[in-house]
Amino acid sequence: MKKLILASMLIASGAASAADTLVVTGEKAKGGTVIALDYSSSGLASGVQFKIAVPGGEKAKVNLNGCLKALPSSHGGACSFAKGYVIGLVYSDSNALLPAGMLSFGSIGVLGGGAGTPEVVEFIAADAQANKISANVELGSDAVQSKLTQAQ
Repeated sequence: MKKLILASMLIASGAASAADTLVVTGEKAKGGTVIALDYSSSGLASGVQFKIAVPGGEKAKVNLNGCLKALPSSHGGACSFAKGYVIGLVYSDSNALLPAGMLSFGSIGVLGGGAGTPEVVEFIAADAQANKISANVELGSDAVQSKLTQAQ
């Protein structure tokens, strides 16, 4: 996992500093993939939402125990697995902003499920007034793909 975080930090250092960035790094493991979720924050976002399609769809076995477990104390989060997607939401009940800098969100385990790689299909970051802010996704390895269809 340390390799994943280090790779995420290196990728994020090259990302545009003006936009918040979800850094998604995957590492193939025996029988599946471990996905690390990190966030390069400008300090302007209060919450984020993401959606990741997993190989095997609804039949995949997904371990969400580490998903969003490393959030700052000012924020809560929830991950769920439904219809072949891991859906994550990071929020603050008090509309606190995520601190600026590199944040670790946690990790997701995808076991089995068939051929293919996880794909990020949606990512949205919003300020304290629920307005979308400039955001993008950086991939830290070829074990994850970006399939964003929504224009930022």
